[in-house]
Amino acid sequence: AFCRIGVCMKTKYFKYLWFVVILGLFVFSMFTIRMKTKTDIQDRIYQKWEKHFVVKKGNEAYVKTTNDKNKDVVLSESQSYGMLITVRAAKKGLANQKDFERLYKYYLSHRIEGNQLMSWEQIVQKSAKNVDDHNATDGDLYIAYALIEASKQWPSHKDEYQTQAKALLQDILKYNYNENTGILTVGNWANKDSKYYNLMRTSDTVPKQFQAFYEVTKDKKWLDINNKMLSSLETISSKTKTGLIPDFIWVDESGARVVKPYTISNQFDSTYSYNACRLPYNLTQSNDEKSQKVLNKMLDFFMTQKNVFSNYNLSGKFLDDHQAASFKAPIAFAAEKDQKYLKLVQQNKIVFMQDLPVKNYYDSAIITLVAMEFF
Repeated sequence: AFCRIGVCMKTKYFKYLWFVVILGLFVFSMFTIRMKTKTDIQDRIYQKWEKHFVVKKGNEAYVKTTNDKNKDVVLSESQSYGMLITVRAAKKGLANQKDFERLYKYYLSHRIEGNQLMSWEQIVQKSAKNVDDHNATDGDLYIAYALIEASKQWPSHKDEYQTQAKALLQDILKYNYNENTGILTVGNWANKDSKYYNLMRTSDTVPKQFQAFYEVTKDKKWLDINNKMLSSLETISSKTKTGLIPDFIWVDESGARVVKPYTISNQFDSTYSYNACRLPYNLTQSNDEKSQKVLNKMLDFFMTQKNVFSNYNLSGKFLDDHQAASFKAPIAFAAEKDQKYLKLVQQNKIVFMQDLPVKNYYDSAIITLVAMEFF
């Protein structure tokens, strides 16, 4: 009887062991499939973006923003996104250093004479090229950050990439810094003699990048810029129930306030529009208390909405019923940080499953940039 009980116990043991093994294999296979699916999504998005928007000419490459057959319009913004996307893609094995070098060399060839800032716009035609001599701060911020990230990805070029990043950052502080308020201006043209000297593009608040700039340069001014720009966002956020931030604000010695429509661009300057929509992506990458406070208030608002639309006034009324991917992708990315925002992840991650909207440069760029980190 004892032997039969022993056999019975062994049989139960082996059944249990097989169950554990089979369960383990199932979990492993599901994990592998999931990882493969994530990689496939990133690969599909990157390849489509690279094929449609990256134009290679000799040892250079630029990121076009239009579908015009007669000309290509290149922005420092598009080039900076392209450089960072390529570094991120290289980490996934989807791109290589040569791809990055082409984009990097185009930036080097299109710096404004006398400094390291990139011309904010170039119009490329068969017979001529028109190059603007102004810069856009957001583009140069991302170029500097892409170079720092590239120095980590390709250590053999660390000195070169970091040296150029430092030179660019030095010129950002020289030409794009408001000495009175301690924040970044929107471009080198918004200088002391300009009425836009105190204008702040809210999406230029990039806390993770500011921290990286400090770590590379050891210049504490970047930490001060981070603190003051986040404080400005916090002030604006505190004035509404939604916490939504507009594209542009005024910041002077008296504090921060919302601009009026048509201050610099269009009727949406004072709304949560195509600049501010990048903020959830920017803020969620930092654990800074102010970043998280401003971000969480916005996410709490979007949790009350059935859909995420483009363009909201600061009271929370959407002004356009178009569901733009450039609004949805950053929110999905930011919401993943906390289980309580799971609805926003499920609601908006569809933009990564659909075909890349190649007729819309900005949507495609934001989707691709976020996808390289989201999955």
